[in-house]
Amino acid sequence: MGPRGATLADVSISTVRAQRARNVLGPAAVLAGVGVAWLTAAALGLGDNGPTPCPWRTLTGLDCPFCGATRAAASLAHGDVIGALDHNALFVLVILPLAVLAWGVWAARSWRGTPTPVIANRTVLILMGITAGWWVLRLAVPWLGSTAS
Repeated sequence: MGPRGATLADVSISTVRAQRARNVLGPAAVLAGVGVAWLTAAALGLGDNGPTPCPWRTLTGLDCPFCGATRAAASLAHGDVIGALDHNALFVLVILPLAVLAWGVWAARSWRGTPTPVIANRTVLILMGITAGWWVLRLAVPWLGSTAS
């Protein structure tokens, strides 16, 4: 018998449950934080009324690969997918889905108690190539640029 008449099996089950709760806390906190930030941006209309300062654009006058991502997120928070695509298609079609997928993998693996895999160098290089390709395309085709003035 364990503490206060509990069996060893009862103690092991409660230990596993406590560990599972701790494992889920990180992904849940991130999801809650992103949700609160997104709802706040939607409620306050942040990102809709003009450009968010971009150091690259300020220095060069050219869009960076992520120019318009804040306005795209605000448009998505309002349910305007077409507007979000107009602000930054890379964010809507690649970055956001990959972020959601990465969070899902992290949450699932945390729940099961298995280690989260490390991103392979090849994956990072592929993402960098996609970003560079989008940047070149965006600079070469004027209507793909950010709609901010």
